[in-house]
Amino acid sequence: MKLSSLKVDASAIEEGQWVGNIPEMGDLEVRVRGLNNARYRRLQTKLIDAVPRAKRQGGRMDPDEQDRITATCLNATVLLDWRGLEGEDGQPLPYSKDLASTLLSEAEFRRFREGVIWAASQVGEEQAEAERADEGNSPTA
Repeated sequence: MKLSSLKVDASAIEEGQWVGNIPEMGDLEVRVRGLNNARYRRLQTKLIDAVPRAKRQGGRMDPDEQDRITATCLNATVLLDWRGLEGEDGQPLPYSKDLASTLLSEAEFRRFREGVIWAASQVGEEQAEAERADEGNSPTA
């Protein structure tokens, strides 16, 4: 395996980029930071440490607590904006942290949360892949 195949676009992971073509999400596009960006990791650690020991039995955390922490971290540190999300009346829904919190945390909107996670996992990969392809096409000195 070549070292260049391990590269990601670290600035996109930390600052975010628009991602579209999200499986089963139609025309929805989201602006997201990469999963496990530095802000995400710091907040996740803080929230996990705050979980009462009774909900962390045997090194495992209660699934409801895991979901709450994931939704909180996604809203605070990953999801930055969206395009193509409409209300039932067909009108565009502007991005807001409050609506994002609902969509990321409530069970009936699980597909949205999964779409955001998928998109965030793509951040930094596309640009790095393009750079790897360019490296293979560059003339040798």
